[in-house]
Amino acid sequence: CLLNVDDAKYFVSPDTLRCIQCNSLKDSCVAKNATECPSNATTSCTSFSTNFYHGEHPTWYEDHACSEENCSNTTVESFTVSVSENETFHFESQCCLGEPCNQTSNTTASPHQVGSGNMECPACYGNNETSCNETRKCYGERCVSIIAEFTNETKTLVLKGCSNVSISTCESLGAGNQTFRGVTFRKFECGDNFSTTTPLATTDTGSQASFTPLALASILLLSLLL
Repeated sequence: CLLNVDDAKYFVSPDTLRCIQCNSLKDSCVAKNATECPSNATTSCTSFSTNFYHGEHPTWYEDHACSEENCSNTTVESFTVSVSENETFHFESQCCLGEPCNQTSNTTASPHQVGSGNMECPACYGNNETSCNETRKCYGERCVSIIAEFTNETKTLVLKGCSNVSISTCESLGAGNQTFRGVTFRKFECGDNFSTTTPLATTDTGSQASFTPLALASILLLSLLL
């Protein structure tokens, strides 16, 4: 029996990977179906998302893609970075070997409590910061201090705050100058306390100098997939 050429489009190789492919900055990811991956990205599906809680108006961002990343199994990483009483970032990422990832949850980051805690962290976000003068209390979490750079941009991201980021993520990114998907981490430190006066190797002192939450989310999520 000869195969009709017009019917060939309905036959897909059993090795073909299908992933959800979308970026919420470009188009909606709501109810998006998995589609066939390009030939240069057929190993795994990746999914990452964040929301930035600022007062009563959370900002949501997500990206789903095909990848050549060889994750040993389905991995999920989620954590928060709390900058102030009303500013909290929630990050969630997945790498799914040979199969589509589940849609990331629409978890809304909520502000952490402020008050007496067992440690105190500098807390700020922006670009080209020299230091953080504000601190906040943490409840059984750790302080993080991050400097990241775009590969094709001149801006630097600085983020400090209280976080529940895992020790494994701290260790994997803590070596310095780690490049992941177009972003270089010049610094990724985790600890009990950090100095509020030690300057960073940058120039601008504006506390949140023209660095949008979505840009911050994009940088970190592109870089923290495991």
